[in-house]
Amino acid sequence: MKIGLLKYDHSLRPVRAQNLGDEIQSLAASQFLPKVDTLFNRDTLANAEADEPHLLIMNGFFSPTPETSFPPSKSIVPIFVGFHISSRKESIRHFLRPSSIEYFKKHEPIGCRDRKTMEMLQSKGVEAFYSKCLTITFERRLKSPENGKIFLVDIDKLIPIPQPIRSGAVWVSQDIPADTSSETKFRLAQQFLDRYRDEAKLVITTRLHCALPCIAMGIPVIFFGNPASYRVSIPKDLGLVINRYRLPTGGILKPFLSPRLKILRPFVNPQLLTSTLSINWDPDPLDIESEKEVLRKLVRDRVAEYLI
Repeated sequence: MKIGLLKYDHSLRPVRAQNLGDEIQSLAASQFLPKVDTLFNRDTLANAEADEPHLLIMNGFFSPTPETSFPPSKSIVPIFVGFHISSRKESIRHFLRPSSIEYFKKHEPIGCRDRKTMEMLQSKGVEAFYSKCLTITFERRLKSPENGKIFLVDIDKLIPIPQPIRSGAVWVSQDIPADTSSETKFRLAQQFLDRYRDEAKLVITTRLHCALPCIAMGIPVIFFGNPASYRVSIPKDLGLVINRYRLPTGGILKPFLSPRLKILRPFVNPQLLTSTLSINWDPDPLDIESEKEVLRKLVRDRVAEYLI
């Protein structure tokens, strides 16, 4: 059987920029594949055409364009693991409608990236389980780097990082222009992962798919996000503190605090955005090796069922 891998064109719902989290998801899936014959755009899977069926690991975020992504065409033989249903109302409606549920039941059990996705599918009678995310399956690095660096990855300037950390840190962003080619996006995503593995003594980030691979690689991580969001529940389940990062006054100032409208940013007190009083700025790396191996074995076994 031929083998596919997800790519992300964003052609049906154009955006100016995207982050490389999607590509990092596909790199995680590719660890379990002996080869990749075809790249399939996640957002047009319903119309995918191939000369013969392709095995495809269905992991990650589904989907900015649910109508054209799901259910996939007959060219796709899916393995669901690390699958996440977007919190957008239109996505939830689409993935829980009868035709979608029928497709899930044909290919159950469905491994879900978060408990909320699992519960939504179970409520419709689908056999689903909480697999967590494939990005926790990257190999742990063999040793920490000498003279390691602190990486601040997509950290808003308003987050009150202590000055001793700020002054010597490397500021990076995983955002890239949306029209970047798939080949370049995959190459850049791998370069980010390699750099964190080889150079980082600490990673501070707001990006889920920076935090999870770094945890897997044995790098100490400080994560900022919304603890109430089911999308970012995995770090907490792995034992990582989710430090609250939210806009003040119920989001009223959000338009003025976006990267494109910086008028009020110099006048906002950073303490309104997050509390740093209880943050451990010198964390130890998490040990998730036993949990990682369970997931790795599950995916290896599922792939082997089709490739024997």
